[in-house]
Amino acid sequence: MKVLLTFLICLLLPGLLCMMIISVSSGTVYVQSGSDITDCNMKCPEDDVTLELYRQCRGEDRTLLENHCHFNHSKSRDPRLQLDTGSGCWKLTFAKKDDSCIYNVWCYCAPGYVMSSTDILVLDSVLISNISSNFRRLGEETALSVQFSGEESGVTWEVDGEPLPDRYRLIDDNRTLIIPSVQRDDAERRFRVRITNPVSEEIREYRLINDTMFIRMLETEGIGDYGGSCYIPCMGVLLIGVILSPLLWGVIVGV
Repeated sequence: MKVLLTFLICLLLPGLLCMMIISVSSGTVYVQSGSDITDCNMKCPEDDVTLELYRQCRGEDRTLLENHCHFNHSKSRDPRLQLDTGSGCWKLTFAKKDDSCIYNVWCYCAPGYVMSSTDILVLDSVLISNISSNFRRLGEETALSVQFSGEESGVTWEVDGEPLPDRYRLIDDNRTLIIPSVQRDDAERRFRVRITNPVSEEIREYRLINDTMFIRMLETEGIGDYGGSCYIPCMGVLLIGVILSPLLWGVIVGV
């Protein structure tokens, strides 16, 4: 609205030396929730002007801060907002999701113009809550799934610090890693998932060998292997005992 009024004044008063300066937007700046929003764009260009920091959120304008350059005095409309008049740097503490807006600095000059415009997006940090698998037995397809929170997130996987082998594949926006025909060496590998967004990063490792179902399978295999390997020798010892026991008994009785 302020820019439009300046433009209309320039059209209605063509004899007036009129220059409207609109700074190029600095793009989107990402801020972590709970941290500070800062900028240094309110330094007075002249001594007899007033600067206003206002933000545009969901179609509404709200004034946050005024810097009266002639009096070297500032007025804040938000208790979280502070301004260093000497440097022109301001700080909005404890950023919340509702603080995601376009922040403009307007100069009440002749004519007025927007000195700066920045789109601020406040994001929560990413947080991995769990990694799970549907492992049942070797030779079957197994899926590793990561559950996490956080906006604007990207998911990448590694195996033993290397890119994924070609036989693995990713689905569900990389949230799920598919291992076809899982083998024992797959279970011993270290799967690392990395979740990132513009304000944070979290890494978590997972090994199938630590999976409850895999541990149970190993325990079952161990019992079976032991029983199978002992069957023939044990039966031989038992048979010898049956044959020799009458002889030994006769010797004992005779004595």
